[in-house]
Amino acid sequence: MSVISHPLATSKIIILVGFFLGFIISWGLMNGDEQGRVNILHLVLIYVFLPVVSLLVSIFSLIFGHGLNLAILSSKLPFWGGALRRSFLLQKQRPKSSLRFFYQSQLAALVFSFASLSVFFILLISSDVNFVWRSTLLSAELIHSLLNWLATPWIFWPEAQPSLDLLKLTQDSRLSQDYMNTSEFGQWWRFILAAQLFYAFFLRGLTAAICKLFLLKKEKSESILSVAKNKRFDHNMIEDYDQKVELAQVVYEIESDFALNNWCGLDKDLVAEVEQRIHHCTPQYSKNSELEAGPLVDHSAQMVSERWQDSQLLIVKGWEPPLAELADFMQNGQGYLLPLDWNEQGLQVLNSDHLNEWQRFVEPLSNWQLFQLKLLHPEQACD
Repeated sequence: MSVISHPLATSKIIILVGFFLGFIISWGLMNGDEQGRVNILHLVLIYVFLPVVSLLVSIFSLIFGHGLNLAILSSKLPFWGGALRRSFLLQKQRPKSSLRFFYQSQLAALVFSFASLSVFFILLISSDVNFVWRSTLLSAELIHSLLNWLATPWIFWPEAQPSLDLLKLTQDSRLSQDYMNTSEFGQWWRFILAAQLFYAFFLRGLTAAICKLFLLKKEKSESILSVAKNKRFDHNMIEDYDQKVELAQVVYEIESDFALNNWCGLDKDLVAEVEQRIHHCTPQYSKNSELEAGPLVDHSAQMVSERWQDSQLLIVKGWEPPLAELADFMQNGQGYLLPLDWNEQGLQVLNSDHLNEWQRFVEPLSNWQLFQLKLLHPEQACD
């Protein structure tokens, strides 16, 4: 019954995906062809245009839609286990989930760049990398103009600026491969390094920092609102308790057919045992439908439960204190609330203090009754 529900679980997976992609792609590119020649146009594509274009797509999709980024795409991969799929689903249900996935994507992109740089330095140190360029349509002058424009952010670093002479010297053609000075081929490493540092690390790092500050501000604001809301709810509940000294009566029989609503994500075997005990005591009434609501379900299932008008049996964890979210949900419904306690051996009798707390909780909810199972053997449960 354990579920990976902490946001760090999905964050680590997304970051690992970024590292794996960065390492594999960079290793393939930096190893070059069979002669070890690395095409700088391919590196510009991966280290400059891919980070910029993916960042723009992520930002625009976040502003005008639900967000399209590495984190969202990672959550849709089919081979995650059930626990991770549930963890991704829980994160999607959290407030500002699109922004959180966007932030995680920036972290994954930074890790992608870190893996790329690691491969870059490993191969520079351990091998003689030959940087060349090939193009059928583009001339050295046109490529120089493009690279010169891309290198504007680090104009203060002259050694990392592209040179037209260097471009002409490192142009690679299958028809002409008689090179006079192959040492020139390694001089591109400064430009490639500067391109990664600016277009990958700086832009993504700046975006991640801004996104994190925005999330922290939102969380602080939501925390203040939540505290204020809980205080108002507790104050209203206290007033109701003062006005109604009696606790809600506990009932042990169900007097109508019901839709079973597994709010707490109770194990299917225990749900079956609950149904068996109810059916044994009141065979004329039984489950006629199933609903899903609470923090573990998606939005569409939650909406179906909120619109349900007939009687339902709402199962919750008996040892957890009643929350305002549960009270808000129950305002528009009716039926029976069943707080349960269980362990590895099965269902247990609910602690008296916990039962009293649920009795106080249900008392002001006129459309609900507090239901408990007589936890004896099924054949004795109705005696």
